Amino acid sequence: MRPRLLTIPARLLAAAALLVALVALGCGDDGPPVDARAPSILSVRATTPMTQGTALGVTVADVDAAGDDLRLEVSPPDDGPFALSPERPLGEGELFFPLDARLVGALGPGRHPVDLVLAGADAESEPYPYFLDLTDALPIALTRGPSGDVHRNEVAVLEGDGFLEEREGTVEARFVGTFTPGEGAASDVDASLPVELAERGDRSRGLVTLGAELGGVGPGTFEGTLQLASVLAASGARTESDPLDLTLAFLPPEVFGVDPETVSLEQIVRVRGAGFLGGDDGTTSLLAAGSFTPEAGVSQPVPESELILAFVSGSEVAGPIRAMEVGGSLVSELFGAARGRFEGTLTPLLRTGEGNFEGAPAPITLTLGPLVQVVWVRFLPGFYDSLARFGLAASAGVIEERIAARIESIYADWNVDVRLERPTDFSASGYATVEVGGPDPNGRGLFGYDNTPGKDVGNVRLFDAIGGANAETQEDGYPGFGGVFVESLFGFSAHPPEELDGAGPDPDPLFDEIFDPVRDESATLAEVRGEGERAASVNRAIDALASVVGETAAHELGHSLGLADPYGSSTVFHNPGDSPGCLMDSGSVRPFGERASQPGFADTHLCRDAPGYLDAILPRE
Repeated sequence: MRPRLLTIPARLLAAAALLVALVALGCGDDGPPVDARAPSILSVRATTPMTQGTALGVTVADVDAAGDDLRLEVSPPDDGPFALSPERPLGEGELFFPLDARLVGALGPGRHPVDLVLAGADAESEPYPYFLDLTDALPIALTRGPSGDVHRNEVAVLEGDGFLEEREGTVEARFVGTFTPGEGAASDVDASLPVELAERGDRSRGLVTLGAELGGVGPGTFEGTLQLASVLAASGARTESDPLDLTLAFLPPEVFGVDPETVSLEQIVRVRGAGFLGGDDGTTSLLAAGSFTPEAGVSQPVPESELILAFVSGSEVAGPIRAMEVGGSLVSELFGAARGRFEGTLTPLLRTGEGNFEGAPAPITLTLGPLVQVVWVRFLPGFYDSLARFGLAASAGVIEERIAARIESIYADWNVDVRLERPTDFSASGYATVEVGGPDPNGRGLFGYDNTPGKDVGNVRLFDAIGGANAETQEDGYPGFGGVFVESLFGFSAHPPEELDGAGPDPDPLFDEIFDPVRDESATLAEVRGEGERAASVNRAIDALASVVGETAAHELGHSLGLADPYGSSTVFHNPGDSPGCLMDSGSVRPFGERASQPGFADTHLCRDAPGYLDAILPRE
């Protein structure tokens, strides 16, 4: 399975922690294990010397155990504690807490021993001893700047001392001199550009972007001086470096390569290079020319085509391999084929108010690989509310991975890529969405519903959204809301929640056998981790629910892919009859144990003509 990242809302983590606390209050010696986790500070780093605005980088284990109202409490020997708020959004593993005016003013310049405690609404860490090296002066110095060949929008490294973090103040690089274009007369330049700290923890390097302010956007030569000026945010104190002589030769734009070199339709290709423009400065396009050899076909010339990609930075533009439908199948707009190999050149072209500037052609090879169906499984707040009703709120952050793994296991023989975060490497037209929620908003007790418009035989709609409301399906008299509806699964219980109206399947004793232990007494975080006497039954409940939800999502995705009966009627959506383990059988004939992957029941798989159909539209190779 491909690696995935999942971000769990803080309120859900807090809810899980509350469950743990409630269990602890009501348990005697024979109760389930109490989760007594607390955050732990592993290390602290900072850019030194420090001033107001300097951020303490705190690496923390078990940060979620702290709960809401996260803060860093700084306690000098005879004062405090002073509470520092974290930068938002919170980082992965390392949190940053800027020093505020109250703390810096109370301590003053010097080296101060302090204790650091990471605290929240639910728990706090043990004290972590640390020293704050404070100063009220950070003079700027410049020892080395850029030189020689450069490109527009290139990020240049400056060396010296006293470079500042964003909250500490500002540093500007002033360029004074003349710019001589490749063709034309020289012009005066006097421009100040912002400088950023290259890396937290190191005041010896800064970064400046060599933009159009330095004589325009075209090739040419800048000759003059570079001087830095620094202003501290707290005091307004200003310092300047000595001027540094420099000569910069601005080159035309260049293409270095493409990434990745093998792509699928609607996948985003990133073109690496230098001297690219965007925004008010101008646009960057690429002239593509060469030949394309379709899979098992004959090479054909590709007429020169101008590609307009999105500007990312001076060293990158990006855009998708656009797909279009031809004869019921998807092919590349540029190449007119579904798969094959392009060999040719990319030539960067800058279009600006000063004129057009063209770089040299760069040889590239790009392979158009098999189509991939990317699927974003989006968990809605209602899913987590229902998860708590199952007694499995503590499994948030674990069960989602198992659901995604179940979907992938069913489609393991085909090119289906399941994600838990919105894809950024495919265009919005290049991935499907399956929403997993709580109650059925249609009011019918459905486990799931594909509300996309019509049967997509051939899978020409890579972007189907199974979720939300679809007016087109509502106009046809079908349920308008789609997705997976977890709360409807309580229909399998002999004692469902009172507010359920009884819609759904007949009760199945196996459902209550699996879920009653956690419905009666909610699982703890420790049990979810595999600790305690109930760990096995908790794990069984998580696995069963993940399997049912994953299979339901896979079933609705199957409809989106054109199943069942892809070569038959456009109004047939399920297999006829009852074949054990067949994913696309009607839900009414699939027992709970089969959906939940329980021993003694058939393994779920694609049946009839579905495997051959998927081999044709989503082959792995």
